[in-house]
Amino acid sequence: MNKTITIIDFTLIYNLYKKPLYNYVWKMLSDKSITEDIVQNVFLKFYENFAVIKQSSKPSAWLFTTARNEVYGFLRKKKIRNENLIDDEIDFSSSESINDELEETEIKELIEKEIEGMNEETKEIFVLRHYSELSYKEISNILGLDESIVKGRLFRARQAMVDKISKLVR
Repeated sequence: MNKTITIIDFTLIYNLYKKPLYNYVWKMLSDKSITEDIVQNVFLKFYENFAVIKQSSKPSAWLFTTARNEVYGFLRKKKIRNENLIDDEIDFSSSESINDELEETEIKELIEKEIEGMNEETKEIFVLRHYSELSYKEISNILGLDESIVKGRLFRARQAMVDKISKLVR
């Protein structure tokens, strides 16, 4: 069995996970330069440890767990509180009228504010699910939580967001 990674294997995995991984790190740090560095480091570590990873786990779980460790390591080093998530990835359909665009902007700002107000654990689950598009099972593996806990926290976060935003939009 070949224990080294081929350039084709690496390229396939890189292309599959680069965007979700980038989105996750970006949402946790809101710093483009640091995000790019962390994602690059994660893929470098992945390349260097491919033989071990291939035998022990799925690439997605390893990549996101490593990214998570890098993010928290960065936050610990810099003693930065992670409270600034900015939502650049929410897609709103393009509208024809200025009123519709203003309304979309206001809703986007409300969503951003609600995400910023989430506690760290809930925010991380929300980001992994909605911006990195990971499954509940993948999130539970990365965070070391039971899948039902992940689902419950995400459900409560969504409900709280809908409740708060619907009160403000009325």
